[in-house]
Amino acid sequence: MKSPELAFASLLAAALGAVAAPLACTRHADIRDEPDGSILDRPPTFDAGGIPKLDSGLDSDAHPLCPDRPIGACVGSNDFPCAFEDWVVATAKKCQEASGCTTNGWLEVKMGPGGCVEAIGMDEPNDEVVACLVAEMGSVKCPCGDGITEYYFGAGNAGPCDSN
Repeated sequence: MKSPELAFASLLAAALGAVAAPLACTRHADIRDEPDGSILDRPPTFDAGGIPKLDSGLDSDAHPLCPDRPIGACVGSNDFPCAFEDWVVATAKKCQEASGCTTNGWLEVKMGPGGCVEAIGMDEPNDEVVACLVAEMGSVKCPCGDGITEYYFGAGNAGPCDSN
């Protein structure tokens, strides 16, 4: 027969083991990227009644009709065939670099229901960037429905482009 001290020690060890086991194996991972209140990595908002639409000539005879245009680089994966936002960002960056990185402010691009860009808006228009955007966006269509996307070029861009 066991001594009362040994029985008590066994019971105490079992109780502590039952309490400590879940605590010893518990993990916590915070996988949410919640805003931290910093304004350094966020572009300013544009509250002056929206981004002004440019008279870009997208609706002129200089460009093929929407159904006659080839599909552009705005194609995504099989599951998500429309990559409109990615295409606008890539095109804006390409045009920004082609202009010597002197464009600032906001860009807004409106896609029509047929998959063609219907309007371009900028709050600080740059003729070189507008010409580049119109040349790309006025010559192709996308496998997308209507939508609007915005891109922020930044502030204080005076050229030349960084080599990064």
